[in-house]
Amino acid sequence: MLYVFHGTDVAAAGTKARALIESLRAKRPDAAFEKLDGDSWNPSVIEGHLGGQGLFSSKYIVFLDRVTENADAKEGLPDILAAMNESTNIFIILEGKLNAELKRSVEKNAEKIVECEAKESAAKKPEVNIFALADAVGKKDAFRSWSIYRQAIDGGAEPEALIGMMFWKAKSVADKVLAKELIVLYHEGHRGRRDLELATEKLLLTIGR
Repeated sequence: MLYVFHGTDVAAAGTKARALIESLRAKRPDAAFEKLDGDSWNPSVIEGHLGGQGLFSSKYIVFLDRVTENADAKEGLPDILAAMNESTNIFIILEGKLNAELKRSVEKNAEKIVECEAKESAAKKPEVNIFALADAVGKKDAFRSWSIYRQAIDGGAEPEALIGMMFWKAKSVADKVLAKELIVLYHEGHRGRRDLELATEKLLLTIGR
């Protein structure tokens, strides 16, 4: 019988393969266990286990741990998968991403196939320091204020929160004109008279003029 675990998430596939091995060995304590990898690959060992049983046990459990890292194994493995599946012994194969030929052969011959694919993590958006925005506003640096504001908005920040931060900074540097403009902008935005995001952007570009 043949079980195959493979995929781009080799760690997950390996965990599942080893869990099966532990379960089988617990159920069949008399079964002999043998592990082969790319360095210890020996086709004669596989051939010897295809039909035979252990001298002192009724079954063999053979674990092939990424044997295709060996060029000979990679070439010869597809030809013996059918015999593995028909064997009274149990063969468990762990691989990474399978090439097209081996994948076709596995799909045709294995009793059970478990594929583990690594999830593509979304690119993490850089965190924006809103205190840097307040600092740029306090220094009346229009371009830097606009740039940090834009990054914060693109990262999911709400205009209201940023306006609150900028209002606090305007008050702390005694910029009464900017503080008043921000209050007016905030209220007009909430009344639907202005697009809050766009209007704030335009206001920042006029700082220092």
